[in-house]
Amino acid sequence: MTIFDKWVSFDTNIYIFGIREDLNFPACVELLERIGELHVYIPRQIIRELKNNLRPDEVSELFGLFNQYSDRIRIDWKIIPIKSIERFQRLGCKLGDAVVAAHLEEQDVHTLISENRHFLREISDLPFRVLSAKEALEEMTYR
Repeated sequence: MTIFDKWVSFDTNIYIFGIREDLNFPACVELLERIGELHVYIPRQIIRELKNNLRPDEVSELFGLFNQYSDRIRIDWKIIPIKSIERFQRLGCKLGDAVVAAHLEEQDVHTLISENRHFLREISDLPFRVLSAKEALEEMTYR
């Protein structure tokens, strides 16, 4: 399995650092520039977090990017059953992380790309792997 073969999801911070072209996170900037090379799944929780953390012009810019690659980007507005979320909370996830994890598990997404090094690291046997933006880009170079 490579990063190109299966659905991936970006954590909120990837979009924020990428859209703002944050010089402290160049891998996020490059990853967002190369988003059209991947199949990206965006759960409802991530959209909610983006709308809460970005300026309206940044949200518009992101949605423009999503529309540009509409055949490779899937936004899922579905509400996840509370039982799935609670399972991840019992494992030690904060609510927002638990919602994202439940979405990814339910939709069979194989990779989460995040700059939150703590994101679900304490949980073994996750149904998906967690990569940093730099790690994802490294996989993308070995095509």
